[in-house]
Amino acid sequence: MSRAIVKGSSTGGRGSVVRLVLAAAVFLLVVVAVVLDAGRYFAVEEQVLPDLVGMPFDQAARLLRSQGFDPVTFVEHVEGAPADAVTSQSPEPGTVVKRLRSIHLGVNTPPAAAVLPDMLGMLEPAAKARAAELNLPLGLIQYQPSDRPAGTVIAQEPPGGLRLAEGASIALVVSSGPERQSVTLPDLVGTDVDEAVQQLARLGFGRVEALPSGVSFSQPRVVVAMHPAAGEVVPPGTPVLLSYSLSTANVVQVPDVIGQPQWQAQLAIGAAQLRVGQITFVQDPERPEGVVDVRPTGYTAPGTPVFLTVNGTPSGGLVPDFTLPDATGPTDIGGGTDPSGGETVGDGSRLVPFTFDPTNMGVKRLLEQPYSLKLIVNDDRGERVVFDRRVGAGQSVVTSVAIYGQEAMLQTYVDDVFFQAWRP
Repeated sequence: MSRAIVKGSSTGGRGSVVRLVLAAAVFLLVVVAVVLDAGRYFAVEEQVLPDLVGMPFDQAARLLRSQGFDPVTFVEHVEGAPADAVTSQSPEPGTVVKRLRSIHLGVNTPPAAAVLPDMLGMLEPAAKARAAELNLPLGLIQYQPSDRPAGTVIAQEPPGGLRLAEGASIALVVSSGPERQSVTLPDLVGTDVDEAVQQLARLGFGRVEALPSGVSFSQPRVVVAMHPAAGEVVPPGTPVLLSYSLSTANVVQVPDVIGQPQWQAQLAIGAAQLRVGQITFVQDPERPEGVVDVRPTGYTAPGTPVFLTVNGTPSGGLVPDFTLPDATGPTDIGGGTDPSGGETVGDGSRLVPFTFDPTNMGVKRLLEQPYSLKLIVNDDRGERVVFDRRVGAGQSVVTSVAIYGQEAMLQTYVDDVFFQAWRP
């Protein structure tokens, strides 16, 4: 048994040796082949490239082939260069390169020498790209109605297959789609705005915009103006603007805030379901401080921005510094808030009493609906919200606020709208 095992092991060892010898032989053959190829590559004669720019292509090609190179061409268009002349080469003249390699030559092919392609049926972008590819100058592009899809080339001059004359360009005619007959705009003034929009849609006008303009107590939602005007002859795709009157049920009245401080005007505008727009500040000593102009006035749609002109120093609604002799109850200074100075306590802070009384605001909504009140303090300890609560309709708020430092600033917000700021 032992001899059989030893004999088998000896046979397997001889097989492994044979395989190793074969692998080594193959490796040596590969190495020899690589060395021979490398030798042939390095044995290739090197040549200095001549300057071929300006030479006729046929002559340049013959010269390159005689030196063992393969000329490869590409189209170029160089103003002033002769047709079929070499205008560029790569590698550049004077470069030492091995023979048998390809040399790229740019050959001047002016538009006059190029055969025009047939671009009929092509889309306009594709036709432009094709002309650019062939260095063909495009001239006038016209658009005409036709049964072909919009954007399709329906004519070209000169036609495909011809050569372009020196200095000439290609003219294209592109389809603008089926022709649409122009329509005379009807007189829609006095018509219900919804009916007016439907009439225009039946005539092919798909871009109609209706905007409110003014208020009518007797004829709401009636067209009061239109642009373009009635009687004009326009294509159906022309945009039409209709101005119509608002119903009193769908409008709110802009409050009269002339003469009021900025903060009070802002609050009144918000209470009227309107937005405060741009505020312009002026300095006119001949006029009283406060709001001096409001736009728009009268009635408008809810949410409309109201633009104010305020006479005085821009302060974002900041109320001038003041103190009160008595800070224990409601006050009418500052529109219902009490910004008194307070008293100093042991930790260096000051307790400032604060009172907010909506009965002194002159805003009916605060007496009829709940409102949110927020009080923000900015002092030596930074900015923080010290009061943020939903308050019942008509209810007052009386509290005290601890502040630190002499340069503290207090700000109040009603329903997230800035109301007042002061230094206690």
